[in-house]
This record gives sequence, structure tokens and C-alpha cells, in this order.
Amino acid sequence: MNTPIGFIGTGRMGTPMIQNLIAAGFSVRVYSRTMEHTATVVAAGAIACGNPAATVSADGIVLTMLADDAAVRAVMLGENGIWQKLGPGGVHVSMSTIAPTTALDFAKLHEERGSSYVAAPVFGRPDVAAAGKLWVCTSGNAAAKARVRPILAALGQGVVDFGDHVESANVLKLCGNFMVAAATEAMAEAFTLAEKAEVNKQAALELLCGGLFASPIYRNYGQSVVDVSHDPAKFALRLGLKDLRLVRETAVHYGVPMPLADLIFNRLQSGVAKGRGELDWTGLALGAREDAGLNE
Repeated sequence: MNTPIGFIGTGRMGTPMIQNLIAAGFSVRVYSRTMEHTATVVAAGAIACGNPAATVSADGIVLTMLADDAAVRAVMLGENGIWQKLGPGGVHVSMSTIAPTTALDFAKLHEERGSSYVAAPVFGRPDVAAAGKLWVCTSGNAAAKARVRPILAALGQGVVDFGDHVESANVLKLCGNFMVAAATEAMAEAFTLAEKAEVNKQAALELLCGGLFASPIYRNYGQSVVDVSHDPAKFALRLGLKDLRLVRETAVHYGVPMPLADLIFNRLQSGVAKGRGELDWTGLALGAREDAGLNE
């Protein structure tokens, strides 16, 4: 693709994703609210732009990878936003974890301009992004998805589509993040019990997370729980709280009771209240240790 693609967001996830796009042969124009954060990707060959709209042509493609709904809304609808620039043929690919209702709102706004909106949230932390092993979930307009698929394929090990309803990928993303948090809480309680009973936690981890529940989530997150190691953060606890808030709001919207989500939300909210917001979100496991009278 000779025409530059836009990429907005050069944080922990965005930076390695941009580097992989450049390595795959794409020309990338980038914007960040904190422009010094673009230095790494500019050194790799990206072109820094002074505002969101400058990253993309009217019929071009722009990707956003930002922290929350408000951040995406700001670069889309704020001063020099991408919504004002994109027109017929233009595509906005939103890779952030946002509310399904927000995705619906954004899609309608793009439709007014003749542009398209594709939801494409990802599973994987920064190290996974750097390795090009993200899982990308998509939903939205079929033609727009087909156009951006080669770009998304350069970022991950698989692109899984969830149909034409633009909010579907965001619902699925929230389901997945809920399952990760629920697994972390389960491991926190299990390994706290093992520790109190003077069972070797590492041996327990190797059997339970390397055998019975063998998966990257159980192995990697379980090791952090067993080691009581939650710093530096690969995904901040405060962002996990945001995601569980979205899970609960989405559950209410669809009329689905999720009592376990309520428990995990409270665990995360307690962690933020105790000053742990910048720890990795596996730090929610500290709550189980405290409940059991164990020191951090």
C-alpha cells in the first residue's frame, strides 16, 4: 500500500504496532497528544503529524489505538478531528477497548460523512504486540473490513470477524477481558489458599496452569500472582477498572446479570483506591492476599 495510513496513539500498544506496520512495508503517518511519544516510531520511519486530521486523506485509512472512549471521541470529533477529514471511501479503524454503544454512535457519525467505521479491538499486551501476535476482532461494513484486512493481518496472528453489527467486536472484547480478570481472581484465591496451607505455590502453578488449565493467560498471569509481581505494568490496573466498568454497563444494557463481574469490579476499584492504579492489573490479586491476612 503506497498511500500512507494514519495511526493515532503511540503508547505502550500503539508504538510496537506502528513499528510492525512499517516493517511490513506500510507508510505510516502518526499523531499523539504528547508528541515526544512519537520519537521511537519516527526513528523507525513514521511521519509525525501535528493534528489527527493530518494523518489521513479524505478517502484514506486511519487507525486509532487509545485508552478509552473519551480519548477516541477527542481525536475523532475534536479540533482537527479525523471525522471532519474523512469522506466517501475513508475508513476509521478503532482498535481501542470502548463501549459497544460508543462504537454504534461513531459508526452513525461516519455514515453521515460517507466514510466507514470498523471496530477492531485486540487481545494481547505490549510484548505480544511487539511480537506481531495480537488477536484482532473485527465487525462492521464488509467492504471496509476487506480493505483494511491486510493492515490488520500485519499486526497479529489472526483476524477474526464477528459480522456486520459494528458493536459486536467490542462486546466480544469485553467478554474476553472479563474472562481474563475472572481467571486472575480465581488464581489469586487458589494460590492464596495454597500459600496459607503451606503448599508449594510454584509447584501448584506448574500443575494447575501448565497442565490442567494450560493456556498463555493462566501461565503468564498465574506466574505474576504466584510471584506477587505486578510492577512494571503491561496493562495498568486503572485501565482494567475501566474495562470492567464497561462490562457491567454493557451487561445492564443487554439485561444480563454478571455477579462475578461485580466482584471483580469492586476488587479493581479497591486497588485503585489504595493507590495501585499504575500496577499491572494482575495486582487485583493483592486483594485476596489481604483478605487472608497475608502481607503483600
